[in-house]
Order: sequence, then C-alpha cells, then structure tokens
Amino acid sequence: MTSEFSEDRTTPQQRPGSLPPDAGEPAPEPDRAELRPLMGTDSDATIVLPRAGTARVAARGRGGKSLAAPLKPGVSLHEYRIDGVLGEGGFGITYRATDVHLNAGVAIKEYLPQDIVFRTAGGAVSPISSEHLPRYKGGLDSFLVEARTLASFRHPAILRVARFFEANRTAYMVLEVEEGELLKSWWPQHKHIGEKALVELLLPLLDGLAAVHAAGFLHRDIKPDNIQVRSADGSLVLLDFGSAGQASGLASEGLTVVTPGYAPMEQYGLGDQGPWTDIYALGATLYWAVSGRKPPDAETRKADPKAYSRAVEAGRDVYGDAFLKAIDWALNTDPSKRPRNVAEFQRALCADHPAAVARSETASRRAQLRQSAAEPDAAQPQRRTREERNAWQPAQWPLAVKLGVAMLLTVVLPMLLVAWLSLRGATGTLVDAEGRYLQQQAGQAAVQIGDRLAEARRLARTLAADPALPAFLQKPNELQRAQLRERLRQPTQASADVQAVMLLDGAGLAQVSSDAATAGGSHALRHYFVNALTGRGSTGGLLAGSSPGSTAFNVSEPVKSDSGAVLGVLVLRLGGEAVARALDPVRQDPRLTPFLLDADGVIVQHPHADLRFRSLLPLGEAKQAEMRADQRFRQDAVASVNEAALAHALQGADKPGQLRYDSAVSGRATVAGYAPVPGHDWAVVVTADRSALVAPLNWMRAWLLGGVVLASLLMAAAAWWLARGITQPLRALQAAMQDLKAGDFEDAHLRPRGSQELAQAARDFNALSESLKQRAQTDKPSA
Repeated sequence: MTSEFSEDRTTPQQRPGSLPPDAGEPAPEPDRAELRPLMGTDSDATIVLPRAGTARVAARGRGGKSLAAPLKPGVSLHEYRIDGVLGEGGFGITYRATDVHLNAGVAIKEYLPQDIVFRTAGGAVSPISSEHLPRYKGGLDSFLVEARTLASFRHPAILRVARFFEANRTAYMVLEVEEGELLKSWWPQHKHIGEKALVELLLPLLDGLAAVHAAGFLHRDIKPDNIQVRSADGSLVLLDFGSAGQASGLASEGLTVVTPGYAPMEQYGLGDQGPWTDIYALGATLYWAVSGRKPPDAETRKADPKAYSRAVEAGRDVYGDAFLKAIDWALNTDPSKRPRNVAEFQRALCADHPAAVARSETASRRAQLRQSAAEPDAAQPQRRTREERNAWQPAQWPLAVKLGVAMLLTVVLPMLLVAWLSLRGATGTLVDAEGRYLQQQAGQAAVQIGDRLAEARRLARTLAADPALPAFLQKPNELQRAQLRERLRQPTQASADVQAVMLLDGAGLAQVSSDAATAGGSHALRHYFVNALTGRGSTGGLLAGSSPGSTAFNVSEPVKSDSGAVLGVLVLRLGGEAVARALDPVRQDPRLTPFLLDADGVIVQHPHADLRFRSLLPLGEAKQAEMRADQRFRQDAVASVNEAALAHALQGADKPGQLRYDSAVSGRATVAGYAPVPGHDWAVVVTADRSALVAPLNWMRAWLLGGVVLASLLMAAAAWWLARGITQPLRALQAAMQDLKAGDFEDAHLRPRGSQELAQAARDFNALSESLKQRAQTDKPSA
C-alpha cells in the first residue's frame, strides 16, 4: 500500500490518528524518516538509503533545511480547521484538526516531501526545481491511491480514512482519531500477559493485514511504533501504512525506505516484495516482544547468519515451541522460505490455540455483519447505478450487443455442444478400450501365476510320493534323516525359486529340512499344514520373507502310508519372485500399476513397497489377531488403503473384469482391470490413471477448443460488422431528428447509402425534412 509518512519530531502518543492516554508519561524513542545512507543505529527509525547497486542519495532543501512550513492553526481545508501539528517528517506533516460541521476531532495528513518542495505564501506546494517534478507527481499519485484504498477498508485493525481530497496543489488524507498507546511503550508494562493472551490480541491484526494483502497492497513498515493499543478495549490497530508511496517517489532517485531490523532484504532492493515482506516485519515485531530486542538488520544477518539468535532460544522459557518456530520461520532471510501469506503464518503461529482462532473468526464475521447493516445507503457496495442494473437486463442492452450475443449463442453454443459430445464419446470409447486392455493384461498375468503355482504343486506331489518319506516318518533314524536331507536339497539346487523343502511330522514339527535354520520348527498353526493333514494339497498365501522387501509362499502335500493314512506333510517353500516375474511384462508400460491380492484382500505384491502388506478394506479384529499370531507379514497389524470400490468389485469375482473408480491412494480417477488366478484364491489387478489413458486425446481437445475460439472470433467480427451497419444509420437518424426538432433544416439531412431498406428510410426522412422546411418557410410571416 502506498505510504503514510514516518514522522520526524513525533512522540509515540502523537502518531497519525491517535491521542495520548496520559500526557505525563515519558515518550519512547520516536520513528524518524531521514534521507541518508544506512548507518549503524539501534533505534526504530525509518530511513532512506541507496538501493542495491546505486550510491545516489537525494539532496535536502537548501542548507539541509525544509522549505515547506506547516499550515498555520486556523487555516481551513474544506470543512476542516487546522488546530496544530501532530507530527512532521521528511515525507509529510500530520495535523490535529476539527471537523467544524460535526465539531469532532480528526487527524489530517498532508503529502509533503519536504526535501524537494516549498510552500508559497498562499499555502500552495511546489517542487523546488523541475528535476524533482516527476518524483513529486509519482509520490502524489501513490498517496492518492493509498488514501482511496484505505478509505475502502472497514476493519477494526486498520486505521480508517474518513476522506481524502486535493488542495494547495497537494493531497490530504483525513483519519479518524483513536485514543491509545503505541505498542512500543505499552508492551514493556504488559509482557507478562502470556502467549494465549498475545495470540488473541494478534488475531484481529492478522485478519486486517490479510485484508490489505487481498486488496493487492502492502504495509511495508510494520514495527512496534506503527501498532497502537486502543485505550477503549485493548485491541491493536495498524498505523502508518508503510513506505510504498515513499518508495514509488524515491525509486527514480535510486533510493529505498527501510526500518533497520524490521525490513527484509527485498526492501533493500534485492528481490520481489509481497505479503512475505510484511510477514517478516511482523515476525521481527514479535521477536522484539518475546526477546526484548529487535533482530539485527537484514544486511547484517545476510553477511553474518550467526548474528541472529533464534526466537526458540530467546523465548523458550515463556512461549511455546510452535509460536517461536513460527516467528523464526517469518524471519528467514530467504523470501521463498517464509510463509507466503498471512493465513500460513497464522496457522503456524496459533497452532497451539485453535479455540482462540475460532473465536476470532466468529467475532470477525459478526463485526462485518454489524458494519454492513450500519453502513449508510450511499456507501453500500451493492448499490448499483442504472447502467449497472441495465447490464443484467437483456432488454436494456444496446442493439449491437443484442445482435452479437444472439449470433454467438446461435452459432457458438451448438458448436460447443457438438464438440463436447464428440469429445465425451471419444473419451468414453478410449477408456472402454483401455479398460479391456487392462483386463487382458491382468488375465495374462493371472494365467502365468496359475501355471507357476501348478508347477510348484506338481513338484510337491512328486517329492511327497517318495516311499522313503513315509518309511522315515514311521520309523525315524539318523541315517535316513541325513539321506533325506540330501534328497530334499536337490530341488533347491536345481531351481533358484525353491528356497527350502521340509518334511513335517503329524504334529507339524520339521523333522527334515533342506535348510538347517528351519529344522525342528513348528508349523502346526499354518494353514498349509492344517489343510494337508486332511489329505489334500494346499498352496499358502504370500508371506513376508526374512529379508526386507522379500516374500515367499508354501506349497504342501500330504505324505501317506500304504494304507492311505496321512503320516506327515511335505512343504515346498518358494520365493515370491516366482510369481512376481509374471507381472514384469505389465510393468513395461509406465502408465500401468500391477499388483497381487491374496484371499484376504491384502496386497502381497506391489511396485511401491509402502503399499505392500496393506488391505483394501479394514480387516476385522479376529483376522488381525490371526495374522498377528502367525506373523505371516511380520507386523502387528495390517493397515488399510480404503479402496472400497475395488474391494467390492473383487469380492466373489470368478472371472476377469474391469471398473472405474476414484482411488483413495492416488486421489485420481482410476481405471482397473482384474482377473482371479486360476486354481487359486489370489487375484491380479492392473490400474492406470484415467488422465494418463486419455492423454492421446489432448490434441483433439486442443483442436476443438481452438476451433471454437476461432469461430467465436469470426462470429464476433461478423456481429460487429452487422451491428455497425445497422446502428450507424440509426445514430445518424437520431442526430438528424434532433436537428429537425430544433428547426435546423440544413443539418437535418441523411446521406442514403445503397438501396437497402435503411437507405430508403434515409430518403424518406430527407423528403419529410424538405417538406417541413418548405412548410416552415411558407408559414413565416412576411416583413
């Protein structure tokens, strides 16, 4: 936002729009606006210094003294009477004044860059030389933009501008008067209030600052000297809207306006300014509040990062970590690493106080409603002029607009409808075709997995049919155990997929194993053992392997005696890669994501490890307890990805299919193809983002859109040409009729063009005009 000026020789109780609560209190150090390069200083003065890359400094008036004296008490400015000077600085003067109509006190700011202007005897302001004229006019325009914008705000945390006007060849801003004390002098006596009370104090101020940013303006000079605490209710109000206007006027001079300690690096001319600029200054103000000192100036911090002591260290004994970390975040010297807007900063600053935020939002909404109800009718934003009301009434539109809109609606809308229907049909056809492709890919992978499981079962049956196995189980001895161990190692040596072969007795104990680490282990609770005891083979689900990311599954076959009695179980353990390789061809298409589900709906193979061993839907407590007991996935609980649509489609599915759904994992519209593994209770699913599948149609969408835009432009041009051909003769006819009404027969004449109806109407009008002219001459009395 363009600048309100920083005052020289102004006590903190005499800031623009404020009245002192107690004239007897000592005055803290004031803000000062000076034209000088940055020097070592510890005050909160607002100074002007050369921008980065320039060494130019503006000159003061002759002899370093101001040539622009303030207006004298008693001078009238419209309905206001000047009573005295409240503050005086390098960029303007603030007066104490009285509204003589209302007999109410106000503060009036005068745009007066004292180093380049003088005041004439009549009170007018003028630049001291022509070289300063561009800077003076630029600052004046910025001052008026600021005043106009501030006047539109109705927020309790922003000092209200009641009026602005131009006079004396400069501009004035009339401010409401607020009684209170500057935060710089108020806070040292109230710093014991604690974090919660401080947050509640800050929330309305943050809301007001967000309103300023939403209007596209910045404050640019937030500091303790520019925040006032109202005497009436203790609320905060933001004063002196920054240095934007000053910067606008000084930019051509190679200067910039900053307050050391509160201004970030971008205000020194090193980077773009935005809401993050004000957030830095507000963070510096809060740093001052929690630590008792302002941060080092931005140039010092940039040169020596160790010069800054973090807020989390300076205030940790009084304030919470979230509050202090938010302050450090706001004070990052890199603008890109600060909160980008007030909402982000507020969320971080008030993270520990959600109730206070809710109360503040409710109070803000109520205040806006009360203010809207109390606003006089003349100031209501919703008040419309007759032209604005007519804009929403087609009957009141000009003929040219009616013709243009009618042509666009009758030509472009059907084109849009046809294009939309064509694109929708093409998209649907493409998605259907891609869905069938996904279903086909899933089916092929499922068949390959089924074949590999069948091979594993055949190998298990072959090994279980060895007569040496029942002989050993009936009468075990160490010699036979050693011989069997060597036999069982042969399949593991012949195939890398076979990890181990075990012979279990009727109690589930591994009597012989090709892997010494598994010998003697109990498998009594495993499903593949329990199922094999009933006399039929079984294939278990994929389990988490011993190494991270690996999987394995077991195939079991009963070992029977000559009489057919089940004496034990032969178990073949294979690595999960044996089935995972069936998904490799699908992974060749980067658009597709294949994965494998077991009978419980748990994802046992997936390209993304973080989704492995998660269920499509939440599992019941009994199933969770069962998985926790047998540790098949080596975790205490199985989390869910909440893909309800996919889970319901797969439930009871005995043949391949496809579906479209909104994925809870990716958050996008998804197309899926699925197929059950033959002879087993597993299922293969292949998914793809719908947007990736319809990407080939983007060119078609672009061509259709381009065609519609081109047609719209052609129709608009045709409508303009047609409307011009009708409205120009009508305007000429209207002007001629006005001449005829006034008795100016010489000008009441139309020029017929062509032979169309309008040309004939022009000829008829000319004949009428000539007839009336002759009649008027005949009726004229003779001399």
